[in-house]
Amino acid sequence: MEAVKQKQRVKFSIEGAKDNPIYEAVDIHPTRWNGWLCPIVTIEVAEQIAMDLYNKNDPTDNEPFQDVVDAIIHAKENLEDTVDVGCGLIWDEVQDSTHK
Repeated sequence: MEAVKQKQRVKFSIEGAKDNPIYEAVDIHPTRWNGWLCPIVTIEVAEQIAMDLYNKNDPTDNEPFQDVVDAIIHAKENLEDTVDVGCGLIWDEVQDSTHK
């Protein structure tokens, strides 16, 4: 009998910093990219990430925003309900300071 893979819900942010917007992944890739977390999120969370990444001060400097938008488009085109938002961003798990 094949073991069922347990999805890993984790809170994450850029560099795992608590002063950056924090999101929840519905799963994560088992391997990291250059040491960084590769989160998988719902379409809605991916859209929020894209909006948070948008550089209003310099619209010509929006590569991270565009990478996430492209990942959302790809997921929707493939009728997926989740998005891999690794996109070369430096995501990491936000450590809960209440855990002992």
